[in-house]
Amino acid sequence: MLHPPAPVAKGFRVRYTGGMERPPVDVSFPKPPDPRRLKSARTAMTGGLGLGLLVWIAIVVVAVVRDPSLLTFLGAVAGGFVAGLVVAGGAAWFAISMLMPSITPQVSGAEGGKLVTSLQDVLAQIEAVRVETVRKINRDALVFVPLGVAAGAALWFLGQSSKDPGDLGDMVGLVIGGGVVGYVAATFGPSNRYARLYKEKVLPKLAATFGDLSWRPAVMPDIAQLRAEQIFRENGEASADDEIFGTYRNLPLNIVELKITRRQGKTTHTVFNGLLVNLDLPRDTGAVTAVVADDGAIGNFRDRMLASGRQRVALEDPVFEKVYEVYGTDQIAARALLNPAFMERFLALGDRPEWGRPLLLCTGRKLTIAFPKSSSRNLFEPPSFTKPAANREALVKLRDDIAAVLKAADAVIDLDYRFEVQTRQ
Repeated sequence: MLHPPAPVAKGFRVRYTGGMERPPVDVSFPKPPDPRRLKSARTAMTGGLGLGLLVWIAIVVVAVVRDPSLLTFLGAVAGGFVAGLVVAGGAAWFAISMLMPSITPQVSGAEGGKLVTSLQDVLAQIEAVRVETVRKINRDALVFVPLGVAAGAALWFLGQSSKDPGDLGDMVGLVIGGGVVGYVAATFGPSNRYARLYKEKVLPKLAATFGDLSWRPAVMPDIAQLRAEQIFRENGEASADDEIFGTYRNLPLNIVELKITRRQGKTTHTVFNGLLVNLDLPRDTGAVTAVVADDGAIGNFRDRMLASGRQRVALEDPVFEKVYEVYGTDQIAARALLNPAFMERFLALGDRPEWGRPLLLCTGRKLTIAFPKSSSRNLFEPPSFTKPAANREALVKLRDDIAAVLKAADAVIDLDYRFEVQTRQ
């Protein structure tokens, strides 16, 4: 007597090894979804269908009230069906996305794996927060997205009594736009808090792999003197995002990611977007020396008129003087700092693809160099809450960002090897 095969429990893996010619085959049964996520997805689906039906009926009612003709009624039925279908389809997409497992690309190689292993305790804590963040966003989205859709539909309905009521395309745009605004409202606060937590937990540990260094939310540097010395010629609103600080190559160091923007009418102009590298020199120069960008005949004349207590420093490098103007309170101290080797290396910094032309201010023993970035990409950006905390690609990218920042510091220190030599002595 033949007996039916025994049922296979869900979640188990079945390996077929029946023949020598056929390789083993793994058959994996999908893990059932979280009951809470399944309930939320069903709620989103039901609510989206109901809201789509409501939009359909409302369009028909508004159209018939305005023009009670058969042609208008038929057009409203067709147009309302399309609009309701868009709303219901959006809800269905959102519900399905809640049930789909996240697939994260991984970086091949040992570096990403080593970072995950070294940070596994911290990443486990962050992952627990991430899961709760996703749950909160999904719960809030079930409220805010329908409210946004309803608000968009309400705006369209209210506009029907105006001289320019708008057509069906306007209605669809307002409905979709309202849903997007609702989703953004649901994600904005929780996602920002998660990103801040990720940076506070992970970045200090990654920075420590490079030496006696750490990371913190940037302390806004005092850029008043940088403006007064014409390092930054234009005023604007300054914001600082991240800071690497500590001791590097035996020198106290801090590097701030700084952005200065200026509002001009309806447009925003970027004055500076890059890094401020600050070093404490082992010796006091006893003077102020500023290396600013050449601004043409008129601009340079203006700078000289504003150079209160400073003198223009003439150097014996015509290439350097075509690119920069140098001002200082002490000619001898300025020339001692800007020796021929220093100027040659300083010019070479501007030829690097990742940075623009650097600018310099030396005040006593504090050396500040402004490195403008060649791209607008922000450094030290954590992974999205939609990706696992132990994301190899994101960790490698964060560590590469720190390495890129420290390359800028290396370039500053290497401008004059005596900085490090004298510190060691």
